[in-house]
Amino acid sequence: MQYLCYHTHNLFCDGKNSIEEMVQSAINQKIKAIGISSHSPVNFFNKWSISDDKTKKYREIISVLQQKYEGQIHIFASLEVDYIPKLTNTNEYFSNLLNLDYTIGAVHLVRNPNNGGLWFIDGDKKQSQNNMLKIFDGDYKFAVKSYFSQMREMIITQKPDIIAHLDKVAMNTIGVLFEEYEDWYQNEVDLTLQEIKNAGSIMEINTRGIYKGKWHTTFPSPKIIRKANIMGIPIIISTDAHSTSELLSYYKEAAIIVHEAGYETISFYKNNKWEQIPLLL
Repeated sequence: MQYLCYHTHNLFCDGKNSIEEMVQSAINQKIKAIGISSHSPVNFFNKWSISDDKTKKYREIISVLQQKYEGQIHIFASLEVDYIPKLTNTNEYFSNLLNLDYTIGAVHLVRNPNNGGLWFIDGDKKQSQNNMLKIFDGDYKFAVKSYFSQMREMIITQKPDIIAHLDKVAMNTIGVLFEEYEDWYQNEVDLTLQEIKNAGSIMEINTRGIYKGKWHTTFPSPKIIRKANIMGIPIIISTDAHSTSELLSYYKEAAIIVHEAGYETISFYKNNKWEQIPLLL
């Protein structure tokens, strides 16, 4: 199996280890490629994203490590760019500013298009649900549809190389407010997959919900992965690691899931472009 970790976090955002510690651990764990992808700066105070004044240093460190560990591991410069309408800078802005190899697009905060309120889909389950019901006046369908609508807007306008944890909205809603099989929800998923296909983006298979004990399977679910395979959407497997100990957490299990969904290849970044290589179990 070729281990490829294109989505990782470090001390510049909410990670637990330095960039070099992540790289050294990746080498020791025989990981072939690692992407350094801190949460992008956003235009309001928070404790989880890199700050604007540290982005230059962030990129400088990555460049130094790319030279230092050349021949031992492929190191790529990236950001997980949050998309919040009217509140965040574009993928193109960050890519040009930091000369990124690729970008990862994500939605963590859902904007209510009617009142501008923000729903944080992550974190504590009860707090997230209460926040959602408050921001969206108790209308959970409108809230979840707004999440997918914002995701599609991100895909269309920003065209990220990778789409992070597509159905992460499920973590604090499905099984409590509704079920995954409901037609209205699957329709939102289908519309979003079509935009991923249209944009030529890569869909991430994210294991973080599993090893953190917050979800029972990958983001997205096996059901969605099967749909994506039929549509010919390329994928990567990602642990979304926030520490050295998480770099390969549930990676093998995710590889089995995507294989059972019909995938025979995964995406590999080489010579400034994405290629397909065999999925080896």
